Formats: sequence, structure tokens, C-alpha cells
Amino acid sequence: MNANLISSGTRVDFREALTSFTLQQIRDIFAAGEFEPNLQHQPTVSGERRTLVEQYFANIDLANPKHIKRLLAVFEELVFRLGKASDWDAIQAQQVTINNLESRMMRDGFSFENGRFVSSSLTENVLDTPSIIALTAQSIAEHIEKARAKIGEKDCAGAITNAYTLVEEFLKEILRQTGTSFKENEGDIRALYNSVSDTLNLNPKGENLEGHLRTILQGLKSIIAGLYDVANKASDRHARKYNPAEHHAKLAVNAALAVCEFILDSYEYQRQMSARKANA
Repeated sequence: MNANLISSGTRVDFREALTSFTLQQIRDIFAAGEFEPNLQHQPTVSGERRTLVEQYFANIDLANPKHIKRLLAVFEELVFRLGKASDWDAIQAQQVTINNLESRMMRDGFSFENGRFVSSSLTENVLDTPSIIALTAQSIAEHIEKARAKIGEKDCAGAITNAYTLVEEFLKEILRQTGTSFKENEGDIRALYNSVSDTLNLNPKGENLEGHLRTILQGLKSIIAGLYDVANKASDRHARKYNPAEHHAKLAVNAALAVCEFILDSYEYQRQMSARKANA
């Protein structure tokens, strides 16, 4: 596919909306899609903020559905932050900006529903594309390494964002591979995990489970709920309520690793069991 899925006019309008934020806030917003700027790119625009936004766009392939999927997360984060104005005049002004951005996205084939941009005409090309993570231990390790690198850079909120995104995308890919229906724009890992646990027989209420396994699986469900809460309050996914401590970020990243590794092992086990039954 060669045509851009986001028009140049839409991109410019989002760039201008982003310039109302600080340089660090712009970085935080693009972190929602796990993008990095191309600092070698020198655009012909004025101002540090416009330059930084264009450096991010330089690393985004607007004809690549995988990149678009991540860019939608950036746009969603931007709209969320625009809606957090503190006084009435600012709220009115920001709402005009939000309405303009939504109109631009509608022209490009997207609608804004429950805080998410979804495709009304590009479903096959955008929303049903493969996940940004593969169902392999190596892919999990690569994402965890990126999160740990952010901790090393003292970007603890960004590390928690990475951990949450890993779990979200991993759960979605499990559901795709198992043929389980779910909403592609679902961002609540609690709902996604409930679907995965039913599909892989990990529901702690399962009749055939030993008592000690029920306890562990209930604990796993609690970890998912904990990741959801900490990501909402202390990550870059939304406006942070507090800045997380380093050991809290490490806990979130290690929890994401444990969850994904266990689910991967369970997925592979179920596949092997199904293959044995088919060959029996």
C-alpha cells in the first residue's frame, strides 16, 4: 500500500495542536505510540516544538498500517490532554481544537468513539493488522528491554507505558491467533485478560483446577488489575496523577514479563494438547 492513511492536512493540524504543549509533554504524548524522533531530520518549520513534532513524524510511515495503529494512540493521548484544561475559557478553546481534529480524522476515514479513534472505512487495512508483538519469548524480551532502558534513563512513567502496551498487544495477539472475537480498539487489559483466561482455561473458577493453581491464577488476575490501575495513574497513557518511583516502574515491568511469559507457555501448551488430540 502506497497511499498515506493520514492526510497531510490532518498531520499539520495535529502538529499545531501539539505545539500548545511543552517539549517534554510532546515527548510524553508520542511515547503513547512508542515512537522516537529522528533527530537527524531538519524540517523547514519554525520553532523547537514544531521541529520536534516533525522529527517524530519523520520516523512514522503514514502508509504503514502498523505505524498508523500506533499513531492513533498518540492522537488519542493528545485529545485526552486537550480535554484536561483547567478553566472555562481554556476548555472552550480546546474543544474547538478537538472538534477540528475529529473532523480532520473523519475525512481520513476515522471516527472518535469512547476516547478512541476507530476506522469507519479502513478496517481491513488498519484495525485488523497484525500486532506489534510476536508470540515468541524473544519478542517479549525485546519489549521488556526497551522498558528497562527507560527506567535506566529515569523515564519511569514511560517504562510503565511500555509494560502496559506489551501486555495489551500480547493479549490481543493471543486472541487473534486463537480466533477469539474481541474489540480491536479495546484498551482495558482486564477485559482482554478475561477473554484470554477463558480461551486458555486459565479462569481461577475452572472446575478442574487444583486449589493451589486457583490461588496463583487469581493472583495473576490481580496483577493485571494492578497494571491497569498504575498505568492509568502513573504512566504516559493519560495525564499522570503522580510520578512513579523507580522501584514501582521495575515492579510493573517485571509483572508484565511474568504475565506474558506465563500466557505464552499456556498458549503453547494448549496448542500442543490440541495437536495431540488431532493426531490421536
